[in-house]
Amino acid sequence: MIALVMGIAIGIPITLIMGRLLGKANGILTALIVIPITTYAFALYEVGIFRGLNASIDGFSPEFIAGLETFMALLVALAYVELRTRKGLRIDDFIQTSITLLPYVSLAIALASQFWPGFLATGMLLILIVVAGSLRNPGKGLSLKPCPPEFGDCLTDENSLMSVIVGGRILVGGRALREFPRAGELIECMKRAEGISPMRKVVGFLVSLAPLGAMMLPFGEITVAVGLVAAYVSTLTAAAMLTKGRSIPCPEINEEYRNFLKEKKRKIDVAV
Repeated sequence: MIALVMGIAIGIPITLIMGRLLGKANGILTALIVIPITTYAFALYEVGIFRGLNASIDGFSPEFIAGLETFMALLVALAYVELRTRKGLRIDDFIQTSITLLPYVSLAIALASQFWPGFLATGMLLILIVVAGSLRNPGKGLSLKPCPPEFGDCLTDENSLMSVIVGGRILVGGRALREFPRAGELIECMKRAEGISPMRKVVGFLVSLAPLGAMMLPFGEITVAVGLVAAYVSTLTAAAMLTKGRSIPCPEINEEYRNFLKEKKRKIDVAV
């Protein structure tokens, strides 16, 4: 289990540093990337050693152990995400984490499945558990309070800029309420906005699984590089599938809000 220990020992400090420097959402993304990939790299080295010795580990093949370590690294990363999102999550962080979670979980599953294909089925079960949890409690971890009375029925936080509808509830960032001149009109428009169709949700979900295809590539850097690109592209594509092309009740206000976000949110990691 040296690979897993090294993945945690290297990944957790990097994750904490990135979270401190760039915010909670970036820290969460770093955990999903660095911990599994670092473990994967050390697991490849372990497999090479045991193959050279023609040895097994407690009756298990070196490939199975390497895949198990990589999969366990994903579980450690998800445990970190759970701890970081249990409470105090801003609306901005929630939106970014929700969009990026599945593609990078899929990448980690692909890395583990390269060593032993059985982890693909286990990984799909894990993904279903994650999705079921988000459906059961869609706003889990959010730190919210009622909007001021003049804005009507909505929820807000202290300093987010973005806005979203989650579980039928309108969530509007606290900075947006304070700094966007037409915040009240934006909320009224959100009340009239159409929901995301089930077909769009299904397609967005399938697109998020695209990084699983990296398991078919050769071992090593090519898998990591292609997998990271696939995860990034699938994140943007899934976000576009859920947002683009929908009927917007107030296009003028929506355009003003988009420009407001682009001006204010310099470190945003998703397309707005």
